[in-house]
Amino acid sequence: MKLNSLLTAGILLAVSTPAFAAKDLGFYLGGQVNQTSLEDNIGVLDESAKGLGVYGGYNFNDSFGIEAGFFATDSFVDEVDVRMAAFSLSPVVRHAFTDSVTGYLKAGLVLNRIYSDDDEVDESYQGTGWLFGAGVDVTITESLALRVFYEINETEPENSELDNYYADISLVQYGIGLHYRF
Repeated sequence: MKLNSLLTAGILLAVSTPAFAAKDLGFYLGGQVNQTSLEDNIGVLDESAKGLGVYGGYNFNDSFGIEAGFFATDSFVDEVDVRMAAFSLSPVVRHAFTDSVTGYLKAGLVLNRIYSDDDEVDESYQGTGWLFGAGVDVTITESLALRVFYEINETEPENSELDNYYADISLVQYGIGLHYRF
């Protein structure tokens, strides 16, 4: 009896999946929650923090789109308030595995700012670098999709007072998002 119920549920799910096929073309906008890990190549900084962000884009066809995103983190260091904010812009290559599951790869530019407005430390570093990301969008309804993603970006921060600061900053983030397709 249980096996028949499972088979029936599986068949109903498979039959109903095309009804929720992704409306993939056009604009989309969403929010994300992520875990970030920040480190530099000279070994001074190796911290992690939680972050929030927004992302949006436009899918030109079933395989190609463009996406922009903005995220900010909570404090990386417990003793002082060190945060990061970043803006990214990247083309996106997509592949639909089923009507409801689409994988994507993206590579583009990122502008980030590491800053602290703590009483003890009041500094800011900005940099431009590259971004690489991969993820999966799973269609929940015709217009709503859940995203699971992994991204890496690397920048060389600049500061007017520290001309010889050559530490590349690597940021790794993974998380989930939810977006609406218009």
